[in-house]
Amino acid sequence: MFAPFFHPNKLLGLLFTLLLTTKTAQALDLPFGLHFDAPWSEAYKQKKLQKQQEKEVEPMVQTVDEWMERATDIKMQHREVEPYKEEVNARLLEKADWPVFFEKYNNRPGSREFNLEKLQANKNARSEGVISPNFKLMAYTECYYHPSSQQTSSAFFIYPFDTSKGKKQRVLEANVFGGAKKMPLISSSSEALKQFLFSSFTIVDWSKDNRSVLLKEKVGSSVEGIYQTYIWVYFLDEDSFEDDDFGSTFSALTAYGKRFDGLNEIVKQYWYSKNNLNLNHYRWDIKPLGFLANNENIVISNAYTYDEKNKEHIFLGSWSLDITTGEIAILSESAADGFEISTNGIVLIKRLP
Repeated sequence: MFAPFFHPNKLLGLLFTLLLTTKTAQALDLPFGLHFDAPWSEAYKQKKLQKQQEKEVEPMVQTVDEWMERATDIKMQHREVEPYKEEVNARLLEKADWPVFFEKYNNRPGSREFNLEKLQANKNARSEGVISPNFKLMAYTECYYHPSSQQTSSAFFIYPFDTSKGKKQRVLEANVFGGAKKMPLISSSSEALKQFLFSSFTIVDWSKDNRSVLLKEKVGSSVEGIYQTYIWVYFLDEDSFEDDDFGSTFSALTAYGKRFDGLNEIVKQYWYSKNNLNLNHYRWDIKPLGFLANNENIVISNAYTYDEKNKEHIFLGSWSLDITTGEIAILSESAADGFEISTNGIVLIKRLP
C-alpha cells in the first residue's frame, strides 16, 4: 500500500481554502468548520435571532417562568393601554339625564294599580316606592308569579331611609336589597291560592301622621278576572321607627297589618235589604280612595257594579271605614257627592320641568 500523494500546489490550495473559510467564519461570528454558505443554515439563523433579541430593550420571552418574572416588573404606565375611541358622529345626540321631582302619589284618589303586564315573563315585579310624608320610610309591594301552579302572590315591605342624607339623595341611593335578607310585612301565601288565582297588593296612600299605610288587595283569577278587593292597613306606632346618629331604623316588632273584611259584607247586606239586590249574582267591587282629609282615621271607599267590559256601571255608594274602631257607614248613594281625600305619600319621578 502506498500513502496518497498530494501535489505541492494542490496542498497549498487546500491550506488557502481552509484559511479563507476560517476567517470568513470568524468575520461572520460563525462556529469554526461551517461551510461558506452557512448564512442559509439553521445554526446561522438561530445565532442571528439570538443577536437580534439581545439588542432589543425587552427581549422576546422564551418560557412561562421568564414571562411571569418579567410581568411583575412592568411599570403601571406601561400597563395602561389607550382604549379604542370611535369617531364621534356629529348627528347623534347624547342622552341627557331627566330632572328629578317629588310629586304627590295619590293625586288621583284610588286610581293607582299595580302593573302586572310583564309579570309572567319576568316572574316578579316591584311597585314604585311611596315615600312617607316625613321622608323617613318608603313603602312598596312586590308580586311573584309561580309557573307550576299559575298563581300570583304578593308582599308588602317598608324600607327605612338614611336620614343623615338629603331628601333626594336618600331616595336615589335607596337599595332595597342591601343589608340582611328582607322579610315581608304582609304577604299572601301561594299555598293558600288555588290554580289560576292571584293576589296583588297596591299601595293607596300613607296617612298624614306617618303612622298608617293604606293598601288594597285584589283577589281574583287569571281566567275569570277579579273577584274582590280587600282593604288593608299597616299600623306603625311610636316604637316602630326612630332616628339615631346613623339615620332611621325600622322595627316591625311593634307594627302589624290588618285586613278589614267587614266592608264587603256590609255593602252586600245594605243593598239586599234596600232593593232586594243580590250582589252575589253580579260583578261588583270596592275602590278605596284614601284617607278623609279632615280625619285620617277614616278611609273612604266607593262601590260599583261592573259591566261586561269591566267598567264602572252602577254606583253602590260612598262608604266610610274607621280604622281605629272598625265602624262602617254609608256616606252617600250618589256619585255626584264627592269627599275631600288627603294626598300624603310622595313619589320620585323623572320628567321635563
